[in-house]
Amino acid sequence: MKYIINLIAGFGVVAAVPLQHRAATTYLFTFGDSYTQTNFNVNGTQPSAVNPMGNPTLGTGTTGGGINWVGDLATVNNASLVLSYNLAVGGASIDNSIVNTNVEDMTSQVGDFEQAYSNKPASAPWSSESAVFGFWIGINDIGWAYSSNQASVLVPTLMTRYKALIEKIYANGGRKFLFLNVPPTSRAPLFLDQGTDVVNAHAAWVTSYNNGLKEMIDSFKSNHSDTTTVLYDTWSFMTKVLDNPQSYGFPNATCINDDGTSCVWWNDYHPGQKYHKLQAADMKPHLQTLGAW
Repeated sequence: MKYIINLIAGFGVVAAVPLQHRAATTYLFTFGDSYTQTNFNVNGTQPSAVNPMGNPTLGTGTTGGGINWVGDLATVNNASLVLSYNLAVGGASIDNSIVNTNVEDMTSQVGDFEQAYSNKPASAPWSSESAVFGFWIGINDIGWAYSSNQASVLVPTLMTRYKALIEKIYANGGRKFLFLNVPPTSRAPLFLDQGTDVVNAHAAWVTSYNNGLKEMIDSFKSNHSDTTTVLYDTWSFMTKVLDNPQSYGFPNATCINDDGTSCVWWNDYHPGQKYHKLQAADMKPHLQTLGAW
């Protein structure tokens, strides 16, 4: 814990005050799919200094056997108070009208934000300076579309819709944005078990999607010079872990264990809580321009 020295006026008494208790609160709004979800309910217990996740209990509602990257950034890898409003839904795509996964898509999640939090209620009195909006989406868009759609045709459509959602957040006052690209899910056991052709086809789609995402973000930034924007490269980080799993404490790149800590994978498609912890720690230095980290 870092401290600053505070001179108490009139008494000449020197007191050590934790920086974390003096720093501004960061309101972290996140959107996405099962790699992000914590099953947060906007009508449930709201985040607070003593309970930064609000609901449900920290480490539950995830697909990793415990705390995921959102929980880590809100409660472990942070330098000041972070309150987490996590609207992500497992199985989500960007928009069901483009890729229909039959669950609440990110378009609906942004709508939930607008209804519950855009007016800066007492439960989330955020400002343009204090709020960070994080997005990790695309895994299901690719998973549902790669086998029957051309990436060169569909990715631009997805990015047009993605950008429109970011513009909505901007119109509501959002100025700090965090984007995560799609990791090499082609190397998940789910796809490896289907053979080389499937892996290669899926991987090509991931590359096209991630290239499209970067282009979309660059376009957004060029039109909104008053924003602070970070693109975190989950593809590169997970690739490093899968290429050299032993150096990260895993026996190999393909084993599965639902304790979330013994293997990279919690199930055949989702990494475990230990991977999430490693990724959150790697993210931290990239997020300093957004505050709180």
